[in-house]
Amino acid sequence: MNMTEPIHEGEHNRTGRWQHVLQHSGTESDRRNQYRFLLWTAAWAVSFLGATWLLRASDVGLDGWTVWTVAIAPNVLAVVAGATYVRFLREADELIRKIQLEALAIGFAAALFIGIGYTLLEHAGAPEVGVGDLTVVMMVAFALGQLIGLERYR
Repeated sequence: MNMTEPIHEGEHNRTGRWQHVLQHSGTESDRRNQYRFLLWTAAWAVSFLGATWLLRASDVGLDGWTVWTVAIAPNVLAVVAGATYVRFLREADELIRKIQLEALAIGFAAALFIGIGYTLLEHAGAPEVGVGDLTVVMMVAFALGQLIGLERYR
């Protein structure tokens, strides 16, 4: 089955799953706010990668206030990205807000319970995991939650 062709179920003609996921529903304001959030998130990600490289590179020779500036800069962008996401949520239509909040709940719960549960595995001898690993769990679960919500409410 081609995932971009319409699916016929009974009398309903619905778009394919991937076409539906790629199409943005919501208002023009929703699209604009989501785009702003994605831009700030991309800026944060690039600055985080750059700062990580600079702080790990021994030949760059950062010292004093420069080290702190490089370490703090991505965090400032993260705050701006977070604020744009909150704006996106506050101004989003009800369905998008519902999908996003359910996805956030799934991501948070996955990271919380996997993180807490994994501590028992660490006591049993499993390797330690860091905050970065739990962040990946949270982000993947958040993305899956969005896909589940889009599928549920399409």
